[in-house]
Amino acid sequence: MKTDVLNTAVPALAVMIGGLLPTLLATLRGRPAGRLAGLIVTGPLVTLALVLLAAAYGRPAYLDVALVLALLSFAGSLVFARFLSRTL
Repeated sequence: MKTDVLNTAVPALAVMIGGLLPTLLATLRGRPAGRLAGLIVTGPLVTLALVLLAAAYGRPAYLDVALVLALLSFAGSLVFARFLSRTL
């Protein structure tokens, strides 16, 4: 049973990491609006990757980390959007 979950989680993680690279580049480089878009997309991708890791390895602690990351990434994007609105 555990190997079935692991066999499906590894390709899903590879796809998510492939999708994560452009969002990280957009967050690290570019104009402020592009950085905000990268930040907004990166949070859920990393959260889903942590949920997949929790399912693959049977570690419920990863779910706690994913929940905290989801809340913090949402709050962080709101703070960055408010800061961005002041500068425009």
